[in-house]
Amino acid sequence: MTNLLSTTAAKGLRRPRRQPRSLASALASTVLALLSVSACAPDAWRSDDPYEAFLTRVQNNCLYERIGRMEINADSLQDPYFLDLSSRFYNGRIPQAAFVANLQGAYDAQPDSSGVRCLLAQMPQQGGPDAPGTTAWR
Repeated sequence: MTNLLSTTAAKGLRRPRRQPRSLASALASTVLALLSVSACAPDAWRSDDPYEAFLTRVQNNCLYERIGRMEINADSLQDPYFLDLSSRFYNGRIPQAAFVANLQGAYDAQPDSSGVRCLLAQMPQQGGPDAPGTTAWR
């Protein structure tokens, strides 16, 4: 049995070289990565104690309430989409109407359901000690 490597070398064949990435391709990858990171919730990369307090209030006051097909419990409070959405709302990145519309779309939640009402009730009052830096959510 002949060795494939020695046969290839004997025939003068070489492995194809990897083509270097073009500058445009590298730039496009970098821009895409930056856009992906900038779309994350404000607390995705750092701790946000007031938001964590909000989640604690949700867990304490809204446990087992339903948001459409989702029940508020320890598992749902770890759901990446729910955390991203609620963090954006809490930090004023999206208004209340968009928050509720996204809950409707993602979980088939009714805007007047007890779970949605309970979530909204856990938001701090404007100007309160644990209110987020912006008031765009009200």
